Amino acid sequence: MISMGGMTQGKEEVSMLTGIALEGGAERSAFTAGVLDALMERGFYADAVSGTSAGAGCMLNYRSRQPKLSLDMLLKNHRERCFGVAQLVSTGKFLNLERMASTYADMMHWASYKQQTMQTFFVATCCETGLPVYLEDDGNPSRACNALKASCALPILCKPVKMDGVHFVDGSIADPIPLAPLLQVGCEKVIVVCTGQTGTKPTNYTSFRPLLHRLYYSTYPQLYHAILARIDTYQQILRHIHRLHHIHKVFVLRPTIQPISLFACNRQKILAYYRHGQETVAQNWVELCRFLERPLSVYSSQE
Repeated sequence: MISMGGMTQGKEEVSMLTGIALEGGAERSAFTAGVLDALMERGFYADAVSGTSAGAGCMLNYRSRQPKLSLDMLLKNHRERCFGVAQLVSTGKFLNLERMASTYADMMHWASYKQQTMQTFFVATCCETGLPVYLEDDGNPSRACNALKASCALPILCKPVKMDGVHFVDGSIADPIPLAPLLQVGCEKVIVVCTGQTGTKPTNYTSFRPLLHRLYYSTYPQLYHAILARIDTYQQILRHIHRLHHIHKVFVLRPTIQPISLFACNRQKILAYYRHGQETVAQNWVELCRFLERPLSVYSSQE
């Protein structure tokens, strides 16, 4: 029997907690979907997972143990997608959070999702403070969908999402690669999944400063400053990951090919990025097992 993080092999039990931190990146999360599907194929399920923005969507299908759910979301045709020109024309919204959440809700196996003991954290940025908040759902489908919307609410393109009496936007503003909640719950080993090759940077909002000032400065001044500081925040987190990697606390999986565009529509490019995620796990599997201090033989039946 394999149950990762509290994984058991016969009578031997390992208590070390494992976590997975998922970066956002819109359609680039096809890489993350490939990584998680490859981990599920090998029977690997972490104790805790944190997801930012599109990474939070991938987190849903990982906890519910539904391979290819996220890939199916990413490969929908332009009429079924929750973003793009068709959405802008029909709803006035380039990114339709309600449609995104309802599509996930319809595709999810909620019974399986509720049964899992895996802790899941939806990362969102609090508009009132400009700080990251790690939302939990306790297996409640409605709350999970609202938390997903909060984590994915892109500044400028989306209105803030209200939960628990406060307002939230895209979690990647304040915590783009969410290690913090996993370390806080005691994870000793964390797999970090990034969605761009080394050197890839997130959207720099400083070029939108006048628009951001008009939208947020008077109502949410802390959010305004957090958005403008996004690149600095990202670089600080990368340095933190680098330090943790050197003490064998973090294992990073990231693409080694040119990233696809954030709002890619080419199905073949999305599928290729997904397969690259699968291949990345296969290529790093032996090393990953060593990092987790797990015997490779445990997974032999899953190969």
